[in-house]
Amino acid sequence: MVTAAFFGLTSCSELSSVNSISASSMGTAAQVINGTVVSSRVVDVEASSTDKSLGTGIGAALGAGSGALLGRGKGQIVSSVGFGVAGALLGRGVGAAAGKTKGQELVIKADGGAQQYSVIQPIYSQIGAIPVGTHGTLHLGVGGTSKFLPDGF
Repeated sequence: MVTAAFFGLTSCSELSSVNSISASSMGTAAQVINGTVVSSRVVDVEASSTDKSLGTGIGAALGAGSGALLGRGKGQIVSSVGFGVAGALLGRGVGAAAGKTKGQELVIKADGGAQQYSVIQPIYSQIGAIPVGTHGTLHLGVGGTSKFLPDGF
């Protein structure tokens, strides 16, 4: 049974390297646990609200700007608003799709005991997907930033 909560990363797209840490992690302490991966599965990591909001804003601006080029007077206002709304909806969809990534949920059994931990993290390009049976170190960080690194990293 998994006895610890999920320790997710703040944003998988921001921490795409095993050598990256979030700015909020500077100066914080972390618990280090040696263990072996007993369960591993690939998960879809949804886009962050920042990715979606950025897409919405850019889409709205481009749509409203395009709509302003059409018509005169009230027609121009109507086309600006209509194109702005359509652009916002399209931009949000693009932002959500662009920000979606793959991650990995790992369950790690601590060495010398029955304690198990779960971590959801990006699939780091330097490591790839981590298979069951891999031994390494789980860094349980303060503020919710945790990661499992195989021996040698």
